[in-house]
Amino acid sequence: MNEILDDTIFLAEKEVSKRVKLSQKDLEKRAKAIALAAILYGDLKNYRINDMIFDIRRFVSFEGDTGPYLLYTYARSRSILRKAGYKKGLKSVPEEISDKDKNLLMSLDRFKEIVIQSAKNFSPNLIANYAFEISQLFNEIYHSEQVIGSENEQFRLVLVDCFSQVLKNSLSLLGIEAIEKM
Repeated sequence: MNEILDDTIFLAEKEVSKRVKLSQKDLEKRAKAIALAAILYGDLKNYRINDMIFDIRRFVSFEGDTGPYLLYTYARSRSILRKAGYKKGLKSVPEEISDKDKNLLMSLDRFKEIVIQSAKNFSPNLIANYAFEISQLFNEIYHSEQVIGSENEQFRLVLVDCFSQVLKNSLSLLGIEAIEKM
């Protein structure tokens, strides 16, 4: 098991080094969190009685249905909130919200149901798949809708904050530590 973890940390260090310059200590810390997310998520996203293909290179990818993708999405959401100087609270709900905003809201509302269903069925894959689903919905908004400076900025910032909390809770239930920066 240590060999798998060491190999995964090495691959994660290579990926992180491509993106940002860090001290060796910070690089090791970040790479270890990413490696653990890659391994845990790679295992837990699968239904427990199905066969799985253990492909560590695919698990470490920052794109697709992977632990690092979820961590990257979480870090992106937290970055938006930091850049906006976000303070919790919503003064008013806009009259109109986009379909993408509605889709994310409806999915976030299902968190409790997913957790209960996962516990009843001893199926952590339900939480893992849910985390991926809400991350995809968030990224759809991120790529097509303006958050900071938009007409509905305060609403969208609250939505981003809610998303980041639900994703962090989902990851925590899977034993994965959410990290603020990738």
